Amino acid sequence: MVQPRLTGLEFSWFTKCQMMASNYAQHWEMAIEPDLGSLIQAVAADARTSFTGPQSMRRVAERLTLAADQLAAAGDDQAHAADVRREDARCTEALQYLASQLASTAAGVEAWKHASASATGTPQARSA
Repeated sequence: MVQPRLTGLEFSWFTKCQMMASNYAQHWEMAIEPDLGSLIQAVAADARTSFTGPQSMRRVAERLTLAADQLAAAGDDQAHAADVRREDARCTEALQYLASQLASTAAGVEAWKHASASATGTPQARSA
């Protein structure tokens, strides 16, 4: 199935997540929390200012899950050296973590946006 194109903001988030996952895979001293968690908070802050923020976070989460699945499938090839397989496993772990955190944080951003709209009395809040 062909995935729809990411918007500019979504592509930026996706790229940052991929770079962070790659860094995590190559730096054994790096921890998922708080290093990757800080990226989620930065994305959430961006999403609060974007009209489609929560939906965009979910789209990026889906794309990260797809990337993790593809990396895991490629890692099944026994031709890879053991170190490469370990790095691939750490990268897959990071991508899955980022995807799950983005998806769960999207709900919080959505609630925040709804509460903000309700507080200001915008038409979007009244129609929801």
